[in-house]
Order: sequence, then C-alpha cells, then structure tokens
Amino acid sequence: MHRWLRPLCLALLLGIGGSIGSAHAQDAAELQAARDKFQKALALQTGGDWAGALALLKEVAAVRSTPQVRFNIALCEENLGQLVAAVGDYELATADARAANEAAVVEQAARRLSELKGRLPKVVVERGANADTATITLDGVALGDQVIGRAMNVDPGPHVITARAIGFDSFRTTVRVEEAETKTIVVALTTITEPEPVPPGVGGGPRAEPSPPVAAYVAGGIGVVALGTAGVMYALTLGPAKELERECDSLDCPDNVQDTYNRGQTYATVGNVSLAVGVVGLGLGAVLYLTHEQEDTTGFRPGAPDSLAGWSYVGRF
Repeated sequence: MHRWLRPLCLALLLGIGGSIGSAHAQDAAELQAARDKFQKALALQTGGDWAGALALLKEVAAVRSTPQVRFNIALCEENLGQLVAAVGDYELATADARAANEAAVVEQAARRLSELKGRLPKVVVERGANADTATITLDGVALGDQVIGRAMNVDPGPHVITARAIGFDSFRTTVRVEEAETKTIVVALTTITEPEPVPPGVGGGPRAEPSPPVAAYVAGGIGVVALGTAGVMYALTLGPAKELERECDSLDCPDNVQDTYNRGQTYATVGNVSLAVGVVGLGLGAVLYLTHEQEDTTGFRPGAPDSLAGWSYVGRF
C-alpha cells in the first residue's frame, strides 16, 4: 500500500462521519450506527483487511452516500484487485465531490484514476471462422455486437470465453491477463460431425442377438407335461386291473364291477392320448429348435495384422 493512502483514508473517513452528522433528517440511531461502522472500517483498512472494510463501507453507503464514502469504497476495491469497479467508483467520487465542492476528494480521486487506468488489463474478443452468429460470453456475461472486436477492461487474473451456435461444437477457452496487458481471443467454431454407424458385428460394433426359440420351448414343455400325465394315468389303471382280475373269471364278470371297468378304461384312454400328445410335442419342439434361425456369423471382419489385407473370413462349417 502506498504511504499516502493510509492517512488519506483516515482523513476521508473522518470527513464521512462529519457528512453523516449533518443529515439531521435521518434517524439518530441509524446515523450513530453508521459512525460506528466508519470507525471499524478505518481500523480494518489500517490493518489491511480491505474486504472487511469494503463490506462495512457499502453498508454505510446504504445509509448515506457521500464523496468520501465512494472514494473509500474505490480504495478498498483497488487493493482487492477489483480494478474495473475501482475505476468506476473513483469516477463517481470525483463527480460527487465536484458537486459538493469537496476539493480534497476531487484531487485525490483524479490522482488515483490517472494511475489506475494505466494498470487496467484488456481483453479483445473477435469473431473467427463460423462464429458470425454465435452467442459469445465473457465470464458468463453475453457480449453484444457493440463490444465484439473492441478492447474491454477486465480485472487481472483468469477469464473464461465461451461461444455457441447451432450446428457447431461449443467453444470454450480460459485466458489469464496481468496488469496493463492486452490479449486478443479469436472465437472459431467447428462443424459437428456425426460418427458413421458401425454395422453389427463389424469392427467391434454391437452384434444382433438371435431371438430365443420360444415356440420350440413351448412345444417341448407341452410334450414333457403330456408324457408325465400319461405315466400317471397308466399307473392309475393298475388298481382297476387288479380288482377286475380278482373279481372276474376267464369268461364273465359280475355286474358290480362295471364301474371299476369303466374307470380303468378312462385312465387308459387319457394315458394313450397324453402319450401321443407328449411324443408329438417333444418331436415338434426338437424340430423347431434345430431349424431356428441362428446368428449369422459369416462374413469378412478385421483380422489380425498377419491376415490377408488385414481382414479375416468368419463362418460356420
């Protein structure tokens, strides 16, 4: 910090206190709170806490903005590296001081402005290839055509430039500028290129998976169930057969075993039908499974480096 800045800061802060004291129309408690903040801001500036002092001074300005308040705000911003904001507040302080006939503030603010404007870094953003209609931003703020191609004051440090336009890849770059430095950024966009689709199974592309032979599984399942039913029915016929063998002789059967006979016949009929269905189901399932369309694995594909022309033929044999 320059040697003259600290005593000047003290003198101007005291001047602010006097200005606020003359505002009789304002609430006395509010003015006293502002005076207390002046004193605390003065202590923070003397100790080098420019951020803390700036926060307090902005609260004071909300109560009453004077040339002295505006000057000290600019002084804090300058020491925090916020050079663009500091230039603006020094200019406001100069204008307010002239209107209030504050010669000391006018003199000191003009001196600070003269030095500070020479320290301001600048950035020039220009439209390059394919960027005629692009939306361009600097640190997240969209730039109008009136500033494109012109030097813009910025604070020292990094700055991000982005650009977007339909049909082109996004543009983004970060540029760091030092005090008194000027840098030019040319925004150029490239056309979006769509990757060509890779045929299934070629060059590592996804391969079409064959659908499962559902019909074969269904037919085979029915066949298995039918055969199981036939086995159960044949087992059930053993009971009536034994009963008939016991009750009948070689030529005749008594009337009281007619129901047993009929039951045995029913079991046998259902068993025969189930057996036929089971055999047909299993056979149909086998035929459907064996004739189901398999994945086509034939064709030329990129091969090992030693293969003919870098390609290999793959297929079933």
